Amino acid sequence: MKVIDKREKDEQWQLGDVLVDDYSHVGLIVKNDDEKYCLIDIVPDNKGNYSTISHYGNCYETLAEFYGVKHRYWHKIKAKLVIE
Repeated sequence: MKVIDKREKDEQWQLGDVLVDDYSHVGLIVKNDDEKYCLIDIVPDNKGNYSTISHYGNCYETLAEFYGVKHRYWHKIKAKLVIE
């Protein structure tokens, strides 16, 4: 039997990309006030509110460093912004 991983092997991440992990956590790549790259939680809480301070893990100086740490656990997904 052969297992085929349909994820892209060398994903190219950039600011504004939406990522998901194996536990269905969803995050957005942003820069914080210190100009470091972070992954913030973009799933609303049980009241429908979003947190601008809740993030997954540490923040990193460069996008390459951020990718080097996160790419084993997080993968880019196709997403679009819907404003109602």
